[in-house]
Amino acid sequence: MSVAQIQESTSSNQANADAELAVAASLGAASRALRAGARAPLFTLADASGRKVVLEHLLDAGPVVLHFFRGPWCSFGEESLAEFATIHQKVVELGASAVAIAPFAPFAPPFEATAESVPMPMRELRDIDMKVARAYGLAFNLPAGLRPRYEALGYVPPPTGRAGTWLVPLPATYLVDRDGIVALAFIDVDYRRHVEPGSLLTALTALQARHDSPRRAARL
Repeated sequence: MSVAQIQESTSSNQANADAELAVAASLGAASRALRAGARAPLFTLADASGRKVVLEHLLDAGPVVLHFFRGPWCSFGEESLAEFATIHQKVVELGASAVAIAPFAPFAPPFEATAESVPMPMRELRDIDMKVARAYGLAFNLPAGLRPRYEALGYVPPPTGRAGTWLVPLPATYLVDRDGIVALAFIDVDYRRHVEPGSLLTALTALQARHDSPRRAARL
C-alpha cells in the first residue's frame, strides 16, 4: 500500500469514527424530533437574497417539503440536495413546493461556489440561531472533542447566549400537508443517510389522491 493510500485510509477511518461519535451525541435529539402526525411549527425565514418565506403562505398553495440540511460545509448535505434536485420537478408536478433550511451564522466565512456545485432547484432559507431547527427538535449540543473537527470543515455554530453550548443541526426531511400536519418525517442520526426519493414521491402522491377524491366526488 502506498503512502497516499495509507493516508486516505486513515482519513476515511477518522471520518467514520467522527460520524459515529456525532451519531451517539444526536440520539437524544432525534428521539425528541417532530414526527409524522404532529403539527409543524410555522415560521418565517429569509433566503440568501433577503426575501422572506412564510410557511403558512406556502401551505396555502399545497403541501410543502422541508429539507433541513447541515449546510454547504457538509459534503453529505450537498449530496442530499443533489439527489433531491433529480425529483424536484416531480414534486412540483404533484402540487407541492420545497425549501431547504440550513443554519446561518452572520460571522461565518462565505462559501464559494465551485465547478462541482449543484444548482439548487429550491430556495435555501437561512435559519439564524437555528430557531426553526430547534422548534422542530433538530438541534443537539456537539461534544467538545468533536468541535475542532467541525471547525476545520468550516462549520460555525450559531450564538445561543448559553455558555458551553455548541449546537449542530440534525438533518431531516418533512412532508407537511396543507393543513399543517406532518405527513412524512425522515430523521436519521447518521447524517450520511437521507430520505429515499421514491418514498417521498409515494407519500406526496398519496396526499394528492386524498385531496383529489372529494373534488371528484363533488362532480359526480
